[in-house]
Order: sequence, then structure tokens, then C-alpha cells
Amino acid sequence: MRLVRLAMALAASVLLFSTNCFASDFFSLRDQGADFLTPAPHQIDIEADDAYMFTVGSNTLRRRINSFPDSAISLQHDLGVSQLQLTETLLSFWFDSVNAFQFQFRYYGIYGSKFETQPLAFGGTFISQNQKLNPGGTRWYTFGGYYERRLTPLYQNYEANLPQFLQGWDSRAKIGLEFTYNNFRINDGTPLFNQRSPFEARVRFHEKGLPIPVIGIEERHWLGDDFAVEITAQGYWANKWNSGRSEGGSTVYDSQSGFETHWRVVYASPKWRGFSPFAGFNYNYTKYTQTGSGVGNLLRMQLFGPEVGFNWSI
Repeated sequence: MRLVRLAMALAASVLLFSTNCFASDFFSLRDQGADFLTPAPHQIDIEADDAYMFTVGSNTLRRRINSFPDSAISLQHDLGVSQLQLTETLLSFWFDSVNAFQFQFRYYGIYGSKFETQPLAFGGTFISQNQKLNPGGTRWYTFGGYYERRLTPLYQNYEANLPQFLQGWDSRAKIGLEFTYNNFRINDGTPLFNQRSPFEARVRFHEKGLPIPVIGIEERHWLGDDFAVEITAQGYWANKWNSGRSEGGSTVYDSQSGFETHWRVVYASPKWRGFSPFAGFNYNYTKYTQTGSGVGNLLRMQLFGPEVGFNWSI
């Protein structure tokens, strides 16, 4: 936790204290326009991508009430979730050629079904065996707002001293907050139960979730002949933060961790007037844990798959 806080403090320091550096660069590109690496002042970037993701590793859902047993429900083997659709939209407004505000939205379209032959302990009762289970009715979104800063002006005058493979990159960093809305349901909350259940089969992670600080980095580099490579990464980690909410008479603590990275090849021809399609791969990891003496919720999902999309600069 201390390492994460230190990393975030360092990132914030670089972003905030570097805003006054190279002020002469701020409106230098207004007249000549901008390319895929260098934005123009007041430029708006619209990025949209659609990824077909496959579950990899251990993907688990749990819901504990008091001391009642709870099952580690496998999303793949118990609910039939082997793939999902992950769409993402990024909107960026560049105040100048260095500083921007960014808004991010993700939608997790989760599908699948499986005939379950074993009872599953969930939410203080048992979900009956010998029925088809699915994640139908699940609603999962994320919303993020960030300050983004181009770091290239800080080192571009010294770039000639770097190894050849490190030259020509445009580096950007960002810091901000992300909030997750996740109402995870099994059979839209109404599977068959062995006994009467006081709860629906769902976990409202967002009700006890908190906005989490996020840090990220982005690298762009020309490959030649109007093609470029774009690599992004961002992540967050929070451990047992007081959610300010209680369940069963005790405080619920919220823990969240996540990481995503995109590796893309972009076609960014000037003839297309700022429209740049891309294709690549996306990795996404998320984990939510909410704990207290009367509750224990867990969702862990790891995804990997191809993606296509576009950047449009106007």
C-alpha cells in the first residue's frame, strides 16, 4: 500500500509541477496543426474500441452473509462465462499541446450459461443444483475522470543522448479517479433455491464501492508509412478502505485492484483528417473485495483478447 501511495505521489508531482515547464511550447502547434503524436491546442480526441475478451486464470464470485458458508463460484465452470464483450470510450480535451482532461467509460457485456449439478452456497442460502445458471441481468460499467499530461517536452532536448530504440516516443501520463457500477446477478437475481432466501442472487458492489485513484501511462511511436504503435497501461490498488457503510451492524471495508493495458497498431495517415483506425490486443484484470463481520463479497476477473477501434481528432 505504501509503495502504491508513493508511486501515485510521484506521478502527481510530475504532472502538477511540470505544467509550467516549456510554456513556450503551449501554443506552438496551433497554426501548423497536429499529428498523431502531438495534439494541437483545443483539440478533442474521441477514442472508441470494442474488444472480444476471453476469461483466463481464476475468475471467481463469492457472497457471504454472517457465518453462513459461501461457495467460490467459478464464472467459467459454474456460470458458463468464457468470453465477454468489453467496449471502451475515451474523450480528451487538450487545453494546449501539453495538458488535457480525459473522461473514460467502459461497459462489460457478460454472457454465458451452464447447467449446474451441484448446490452453491450464496448470500446466506443455497442455489439449487440441476438448473441452468447464467449472469443474466448483470450491469457493469466504469466511469473515470483524469488529468493527462504529455511528458515528451520534459526530455525532448536530451533525446539524442538516448539509445536509438528510445528515441521518437511521445510519452503521456495521467492521474484521476475511477468509479465502478457493478450489480452482478445470477439468473437476473431469481434462480431456484433449496430453501427460502431473504436475498436475491446478486451482489451490488457499487453500493459499498468507492471512487479509486488511478495512474496511467501512454506511449506512441511512428512505425513508418503512416503506421504507428500505441501502448497504454493504467492501474489502481486500494486495500480495506472504510466504505462509510455497514451491513449486519458492522463496517464494510472496500478493497479494489485493477490493471489494463492495450497494445495497438494504428493507421494514422494525414489524408484521413484525424481519423485513425487501429487493431490490437487488450488485457484487463479487476478484483473487488468487500469485507466485514457480517458480509464478504468477492469478484475477480481476468480477461485477454483482440480489439478494434479508432481515434478521431477534431
